[in-house]
Amino acid sequence: MKKGKKRHSAAGGKAGNPILLEVLLEEESANEALKPLISKITTGMHVKIGVRQFQGKPDLLKELPDRLRGYAAARNRGEDIRVVVLLDRDEDDCVKLKKRLDDYATKAGLTPRAQRRQGGHFHVLNRIAIRELESWYFGDWAAVKGGFPKAPRLPPRNYRGNPDAASGKCSDAFEGALRSEGIRIASKPEWGRRIGPHLNPDGNRSPSFNAFVAGVRDILEL
Repeated sequence: MKKGKKRHSAAGGKAGNPILLEVLLEEESANEALKPLISKITTGMHVKIGVRQFQGKPDLLKELPDRLRGYAAARNRGEDIRVVVLLDRDEDDCVKLKKRLDDYATKAGLTPRAQRRQGGHFHVLNRIAIRELESWYFGDWAAVKGGFPKAPRLPPRNYRGNPDAASGKCSDAFEGALRSEGIRIASKPEWGRRIGPHLNPDGNRSPSFNAFVAGVRDILEL
């Protein structure tokens, strides 16, 4: 999907106007992996999902303030828009990156989850994958085996516990795990296309994945 192009899918059947859930992602690989996951999370809800992918993290961060101002204007017109932003941490300081995202939301006139009052509403969920999306794949190896039946029986040893805590570059380790069984697919979007439909919203060993799923459920309950 090209930048700025929006794709919606209904995920519910209750009466009334649907929630408009806007999901902003860095790039195509996250788009491919997370569209089916979010559809699973929203099953049975009256939600329209709009997924927007960007040309990497810098592009998303550059465009984000304007996008959030646009969403705030739509909310002021009465649309029930709720926004999810997902970035890889990469080498950034997680706390500083999260604060930057939350500040963008408040300056646009929206309330991020971290700043809602007790029992109050929030409009923006900012989440960070630690450190790359591939750590979420390592956390659900059954999903990897679903997309790549010839993948190793187990992930590399240092990814068998908490994959967020493993050292090194997750994407390199993931590619290496596939190559160890003769799988020569290095395309991250293809990884997402194959693994995304198998990702389980529950039971992943990645704390950042679980925080993402819990946050999406939380923003939709309001």
